Amino acid sequence: MLSTDILLGVCLGYVAFLFAVAFIVDRRTAKGAMPWLHSPVVYTLSISIYCTSWTFYGAVGSAARNGLEFVTIYLGPTLVFVGWWWLLRKLVRIGRVHRITSIADLISSRYGKSSRLGVLVTVIAVIATTPYIALQLQSVTRSYQTIVQDAGSIATALWIASGMALFTILFGTRNLDANERHHGVVAAIAIEAVVKLLALIAVGVFATFALADGFGDVFADLPADAIYGANGIFGPRWATLTFLSATAIICLPRQFQVTVVENIEERQLATASWLFPLYLFGMTLFIMPIALVGMRVMPEGSNPDLFVLTLPLAEHRNELALLAFLGGFSSATSMVIVAAIA
Repeated sequence: MLSTDILLGVCLGYVAFLFAVAFIVDRRTAKGAMPWLHSPVVYTLSISIYCTSWTFYGAVGSAARNGLEFVTIYLGPTLVFVGWWWLLRKLVRIGRVHRITSIADLISSRYGKSSRLGVLVTVIAVIATTPYIALQLQSVTRSYQTIVQDAGSIATALWIASGMALFTILFGTRNLDANERHHGVVAAIAIEAVVKLLALIAVGVFATFALADGFGDVFADLPADAIYGANGIFGPRWATLTFLSATAIICLPRQFQVTVVENIEERQLATASWLFPLYLFGMTLFIMPIALVGMRVMPEGSNPDLFVLTLPLAEHRNELALLAFLGGFSSATSMVIVAAIA
């Protein structure tokens, strides 16, 4: 178990680092510096806000309960970016021509710039996004409680929400200029994308090669239900979940924000059409191994949604547990910040 002081110190240092990155990037881009921010890699990493704390924690729990069904959440976006990227390119062009700043703005512009329709879409987006944001706060709070064994959830959630709100105000909502792009926020989210990917891979490597003897050992002698789930694969449920995830990568306000509004030039989208699916593959590579090893070594009744944290903690690998916590923290904060901006 890590002490509260160490965990809070690391979290505060991490958040301060992100603040510094966003501040420096905003200042430098205002002076015309830092052309590397136009890099398709930075743009692609910002799209990774699709991978929320559910991806980081919940995908393992889903794999433990339903086998490979969790893959559908990543298969939909992959199909959109690989096979339908021309649709995304068209959205980007429309957004640039009509100075679109939100998905409500896009829909209202397609129907005579109806302000009433724009308000309706905005209200729907706020109502739908609010519980999603609450889930991210709950995820961070629960992971914090797990790692320090503290039940003070209300105070923890309040401080986390306050910090996210402050970041969003300072770097996301200061200016409503239709031409403004949030370079500082995008740069910070790109860093968080790398952190959560490395953290999940690190836990996966630990589970696969330290707690087990490689992939062969992890998948040896498993019943079919453990891999394919009770509903099997490629059935109606698979098709439905894949379709919903494919629409989510376009229709979620935060995804529209980073994919369309924050896009600087079309070549970024061309790179994202293959690099983002590759990123999703990296996020899913060790989901099943972590789930299977967790079910094997953790006590009966353990919450599989927290295997990413509890596996390192059970083996007294505090540094790895801290990295896993930062990965989940990054997954939640990046989603909340961009959703609030959108």
